Amino acid sequence: MHFHIRVFKDDYDMLCKRVVSPDNDAKSLRESPWNVAPILVFRNEVRTNINNYCVFDETIKYNQLPTVVLANDRVQNHDIDNIDLRRFLLSLPDNKTEGLPGYLPIVINMPVLITHNIATELHISNGSIGRLVRLVYDNDDENSNSNNNNIRDAKFPINTKYIQKPLYALVELPQCKLTSLLVDQQPTMIPILPEQKTIKIDPKSFVTPTQKRLLNNKTSITICRTQLPIVPAYAMTIHKCQGKTLPCGVIDLVPPPYAKFDLANVYVPISRFTSANTMVILRHFPRSILNQKPHPDLVIELERLKNLSNSN
Repeated sequence: MHFHIRVFKDDYDMLCKRVVSPDNDAKSLRESPWNVAPILVFRNEVRTNINNYCVFDETIKYNQLPTVVLANDRVQNHDIDNIDLRRFLLSLPDNKTEGLPGYLPIVINMPVLITHNIATELHISNGSIGRLVRLVYDNDDENSNSNNNNIRDAKFPINTKYIQKPLYALVELPQCKLTSLLVDQQPTMIPILPEQKTIKIDPKSFVTPTQKRLLNNKTSITICRTQLPIVPAYAMTIHKCQGKTLPCGVIDLVPPPYAKFDLANVYVPISRFTSANTMVILRHFPRSILNQKPHPDLVIELERLKNLSNSN
């Protein structure tokens, strides 16, 4: 049995009309609603960089102090004294650290994505999208920034304030089903507390030879990380948005260089929206991206269903 997905020219032309261009309806990402819509991307690195840029752009726009919440990492129940090792652990991508970022840039009113299942019965779960209303932290953090020079990251503004002892983040979650009000709060205002995870890290793919020596040539290191289970949601990976219905968004259909292409990387972002008018496409893409053979597992499943149908 041979399967091949073919996209008719009319379908391709319809999608091309959703490309951001002066010649189309969506002429610029500076226009509403695209200027506040999330962008769906392929890679975590791209997602993180876009989110960092958007957070600090918002701090400038609203005259807020750039702020980054630091994860607390411990090894064998001891603080990490080696500054280079601590910086290395903080710099790890959050998809390698159980969704707990080392550096968490924040700005009030930013969209956030919950990265852990906190109370699934209340719709406070991994993948829930909300809005950061407030960050509450230990008063000691007000006076500790002078000691943070060793863990500052060059990709953040020089005047960034680093928070090491967050108590909770107050997040508005419209989909939350909390039935009783918290004190002085609306039922959709939820305090998100720091989560603690024991994480085994394989450093081989991350470290330089110098960093490897810091780890005494160990093939793995186990840390206990405590951090708020949220990340900015100006950008999301295609993988993370599976199963969601978004009110609007920006998608990119051009796969990264040298990436093994999967048709799901096209289907998933396109199908997150209720109509073509609620999405725009970042840039032009070749028609060949849409004309792909289905995944081998899908072919096997279709063959199984066909045989099952014939046997009945």
